Amino acid sequence: MNFLLPNPPILPDGCANYLHCSPVDLISINGNHWRKILTIIAKLSAKPDEDWRIVRDQYIWQRVRLYFCFNDLPNTEQYLFIVGKTFEKECAIPFDGTYLGDEKHHAIKKGATYWVPYLDYRQFPNALIDTLRQQIYRDEYND
Repeated sequence: MNFLLPNPPILPDGCANYLHCSPVDLISINGNHWRKILTIIAKLSAKPDEDWRIVRDQYIWQRVRLYFCFNDLPNTEQYLFIVGKTFEKECAIPFDGTYLGDEKHHAIKKGATYWVPYLDYRQFPNALIDTLRQQIYRDEYND
C-alpha cells in the first residue's frame, strides 16, 4: 500500500529515511498526531486476522510506503491512498469514482486509488476504516 501524505514526520537524529526508523521512535518524536496517522494506516493494512497494533509497531514498513510529493509516487498497481486535499490539483477526485462511507465521513475509490480524508479520527473514524478494509479485502478476494 502507498500513502501520499501532505507532511513528512520529523526523523530521529541519524535517520535519513522513515523506513529506517521504528514507528515507536517516529511516534515518540512526532507525538500523538503521528500515532494517529500510523494507527489508521496499520488498521487499513492489517489482514482480517491480525492485530493492527502489532502491524503498526513491527511490520508496517514491510507493507506500506509513504510519499510526500506527488512526483515521487511509483508507477504501480498497488493500492494508493491520496490523503487530504493537498494533492487535488495533481490528482483530482474522479466524478465517476465509487463513494464509500457516509455523508459526513467518506472516501472515493477508482481502481486501486482511494481519495481519503486526512488521517485523523475526527475526519477518518473507525466506521470509515472498517468500510475501506471491507472494500480492500473484497477487491483482493475477487481478483
